[in-house]
Amino acid sequence: MAMTGDKLFFAVVERGKANRLLRAAQECGAKGGTIFLGEGTIKSKLLDKLGINEIHKEILMTAVPDGISDKLYETLSREFKLHRKYTGVAFSTPFRRWTAESQPLPVLDRAEDAPYRCLMTVLDKGRGHECMKVARVAGASGGTILHGHGAGVPKDFYFPLMIEPQKDVVMIVLPSAKTPGIRSAIYTGMELNKPGNGIVFTLPVLNTVGLYEDRKVGTA
Repeated sequence: MAMTGDKLFFAVVERGKANRLLRAAQECGAKGGTIFLGEGTIKSKLLDKLGINEIHKEILMTAVPDGISDKLYETLSREFKLHRKYTGVAFSTPFRRWTAESQPLPVLDRAEDAPYRCLMTVLDKGRGHECMKVARVAGASGGTILHGHGAGVPKDFYFPLMIEPQKDVVMIVLPSAKTPGIRSAIYTGMELNKPGNGIVFTLPVLNTVGLYEDRKVGTA
């Protein structure tokens, strides 16, 4: 897929592993990074009844310069075994840094052909689980719920998502074909047409590792 420029890299792993993953990413060439705390969701009727349908997660977000993505994904598979089911998920999406001297953002080549999409929904705190229920009914197998906001973002860091305190951010990675229906269900079910209720948007996903359509544990 002929997309140029830097990439915004996400990895969803078990609590306690993100710092080691960030160090590995930096050794590959990544610059800085932010770690969020979140909850993965498990699609299981039994666990839902028992009230243990959440697993603690860390979400690493870092900008990756163009040209090192392959090296980074090789490291993830070799050292972190993310190619195995249930060990975590990593993916990247097109990204541009912005400064006052930046030129207008170029159009990304063939972004519409990306095989997966990252569906982001920003809601008031406490509504993330309700959003996941709506998404599951529409066909999503799982997702990750982020709380609060990250810190330590570089001054020239640009990403079209400011995560405010007292907010839930629901992140779901889906095959592109499923995205419109699930996005529409979330928009309707969470009443995002009403001012202040939240927003939903999608990002094209480039590389992935650890992503299985038939996985039972939804980590991203």
